[in-house]
Amino acid sequence: MKHMTGNEEKIPDFSDLTCTNLMIRLKMLLKKTPAGVPVECYVRRDQKDTVEVPFSRSGYEVKVHKADTNRYRVSLTKVGQDMDP
Repeated sequence: MKHMTGNEEKIPDFSDLTCTNLMIRLKMLLKKTPAGVPVECYVRRDQKDTVEVPFSRSGYEVKVHKADTNRYRVSLTKVGQDMDP
């Protein structure tokens, strides 16, 4: 859970997780994170596609930055109070 400031080594890499496990992990992290504070991680392209739409439709600001060929840095920020994906 880091802001996009350049501390890439502290951002978790979830690219080894299945899409289902990634969603579970992100939901757990987001539940503990206050509104306005981003949760960031690195994911594969297929994971990015799995995360991007559901979270953007359920009260989260989703930012995606391509890190390399099959790696993306995703930032999810809860925009309202009491919202769960």
